[in-house]
Amino acid sequence: MSRMLLLCVLILTLGAALPADNPPAKVEAPTKSIIALNVSAMAEPRPALRYTLLPELKDMQPGNPIQGYLKSFMEQNHFFYNKTADENREKWLVMPLKDLPLKELRDYGRPGLRQADYAARLDTADWQTLLKLKSDGIDLLLPEIQQMRRLAAALKVRCRAEVAEKRFDAAIKTTQTLFALSRHLGEHPTLIGDLVGIAVAFVGIGPLEEMLQQPGCPNLYWALTDLPRPFIDLRKGMQGERTLLEKEFALFDRNTPLSAGELQRALQRLDYLLRVTQLESGLSADAAKTEGKYEFVVEREVVKTPSVLLAERVKDAALVATARKRVIAAGMAEEKVKALPAMQILLIDAKNAYDVRRDDEMKWANVPWPKAEIALAKLPKPGELYEQLVPTTRKVARTRVRLDQRFALLRHVEAIRLYAAANGGKLPASLADIDVPLPNDPFTGKAFHYAVEGKKAILHGTAPRGMEKVAGFNLEYHITIR
Repeated sequence: MSRMLLLCVLILTLGAALPADNPPAKVEAPTKSIIALNVSAMAEPRPALRYTLLPELKDMQPGNPIQGYLKSFMEQNHFFYNKTADENREKWLVMPLKDLPLKELRDYGRPGLRQADYAARLDTADWQTLLKLKSDGIDLLLPEIQQMRRLAAALKVRCRAEVAEKRFDAAIKTTQTLFALSRHLGEHPTLIGDLVGIAVAFVGIGPLEEMLQQPGCPNLYWALTDLPRPFIDLRKGMQGERTLLEKEFALFDRNTPLSAGELQRALQRLDYLLRVTQLESGLSADAAKTEGKYEFVVEREVVKTPSVLLAERVKDAALVATARKRVIAAGMAEEKVKALPAMQILLIDAKNAYDVRRDDEMKWANVPWPKAEIALAKLPKPGELYEQLVPTTRKVARTRVRLDQRFALLRHVEAIRLYAAANGGKLPASLADIDVPLPNDPFTGKAFHYAVEGKKAILHGTAPRGMEKVAGFNLEYHITIR
């Protein structure tokens, strides 16, 4: 699967539920996700960090975990790819805990998953992708990334079986492996790696929520508090995205004049890139031939290919003169600019505009969401040519905040269990009654919403702008004390 298609699929599946190809008439998708948690009051463990949700340094060894994860498949190829094993895994991922075939799952996935446990406790992640990233650019293939999703699913099945048997120490170790795998994916030099890392973290959260409902489950408030925030670092992925198009830009971004043949190859490549982007972005894009000129129909809007568009613009002397001035202002020597053909000037000017637009998007990725959301909403829609290739940084960043919000909500759940343990099993009347520190909702920077209705507490955050009716961004915990 190409990196462009994989990126779009991941954003869709993480950001919202995918609609059916032919949805039934008058059936509206749910706008809210409700998770009912029936939990026991539980004080913090002693020592407080007896349990952690990532491997501790004392358990780590020197080495590259990526090779270790891939060896999991070599250890047990049949387990991961056999049709029956795959079908069983799909059932066990969603089957109620009480119905799991625990005898069959007692040693689930050995020795492949044992190899994953070992890999998760190696200290230096190196995906060995950088050279291919530079040489292949936007055509980079990432088969290893998809394999990690398969590995995470198998780990989740094992974790659910451990939870069902109330083997909490074992379940926590498996959760550590899942969350370490998630963090190691965040070391991949693409935003796709970051998105799969986020997806794997969500995979690990499911069994964790089931475990919190089991009688005797230790309180994990401090273990959750100890997790890094944000959980996934986007810096390396964004730098990789900045690198991906360097190969394409090298076709024309130089201070020596290009021949007509070289310019034609650059334009053909640009046409290809725009077409791939539109076809793989999930938009409705169809190639159409009109009067001998290729165009694209994108969301009912005709978009001319770069070669057609630039062939029209190169005839406009004033437009080319303005582009030359911008290229000089961007740092190229004036005498070099004067020697370049008009078409090359337009290509370089468009590339410079792409750089500006891309960085205007990326610079907000690590700013708290309440401020970033406002600033990103004010950015103009990407323009033509290479600006169509601006990475979807805001969607990746928003998905990361959704993950951090989920961890913050779980901290609240465990804080409520702490409060109940110290107050005769009662729910706190308000969050202000809780003694331990509580994080704010990362989507708003404000406190989470909390209310008590009878014997049930309702806890939820706020969806980001535009996601108010998307169930994946509107999660409510309904909490009762057993």
